[in-house]
Amino acid sequence: MDFVAIDFETANEKRNSPCSLGITVIKNNEIVEEKYWLIKPKEMRFAPMNIWIHGIREEDVVNAKEFHELWDELLPYFDNTLVIAHNASFDISVLRKTLDLYNLQYPNFNYCCTMVMSRNFFPYLDNAKLNTVNNHLGYEFKHHHASADASAAANILLKIGEELEVNTIKELTKLVGVKIGKVFERSYTSAGTLGSGVTSERINTPAKSSKINNSCYSSKTDYFKNKVIVFTGPLSTMSRIDAIVLIKKLGGTVGSSVTKNTNILITGVKNIDLLKPHQMSSKLKKASELIQKGQSIEFLTEETLLTILK
Repeated sequence: MDFVAIDFETANEKRNSPCSLGITVIKNNEIVEEKYWLIKPKEMRFAPMNIWIHGIREEDVVNAKEFHELWDELLPYFDNTLVIAHNASFDISVLRKTLDLYNLQYPNFNYCCTMVMSRNFFPYLDNAKLNTVNNHLGYEFKHHHASADASAAANILLKIGEELEVNTIKELTKLVGVKIGKVFERSYTSAGTLGSGVTSERINTPAKSSKINNSCYSSKTDYFKNKVIVFTGPLSTMSRIDAIVLIKKLGGTVGSSVTKNTNILITGVKNIDLLKPHQMSSKLKKASELIQKGQSIEFLTEETLLTILK
């Protein structure tokens, strides 16, 4: 996937008071550029609460450029790109309000919100805050530094894409149940959710109910208790998110990638032993490599999973 992750910090409660901007550029699922700017707000008023959040003060930006002086440099990162942000309603509002303040034309771009994605994809987390989600993903960063926050938002989108094994934002948003927003000329359409949870319709697979009847499955099995379970590929009998919730109810921990802590890899693929390396997902390859090095990882097919649960 190709996209640009952004994060604004503001000097005060007004959305047209950006004091810093972080941008992370992703090409083919890899970070290719990270940029950071201090910005001198038009109104040089820094609210105590905002200073407490990001630590930027008036003296830090007194020699910085104002937004309109940076816009020619910033525009290529926005125009005709896919922009993502965590709590995008805030960041896109900061952009629009600041462009309005300086009477600058809106660029044309699509955008998505990783906070909305996180609410749908990680419903078992206490909240969908940037630090909460990335802590779950094992990603460390300096929260409320615009550059670090932009990269952290990018990490969430990349991890969700990896989990779902999709290569386009269209596939990802469809599966996670979110809609793409758009900014154009002097207007915009908002990003948001199409419904709670990962949608049941998967690309090139039959539709299925996204709600499973938990009473059909055993709540007494200890098979997954205190184990780290990772999923790879789509399941045919339930959505990924329902399976994750079920595993957590049974005492298991669900990981986002295969690591030295992984105990079980669950896949909808049958006859794993017959797969050639080029036919394996990245998670299957990683698990196979770790097994060859002596790690104990159990492969479970969906059929075996259902047998254990019933």
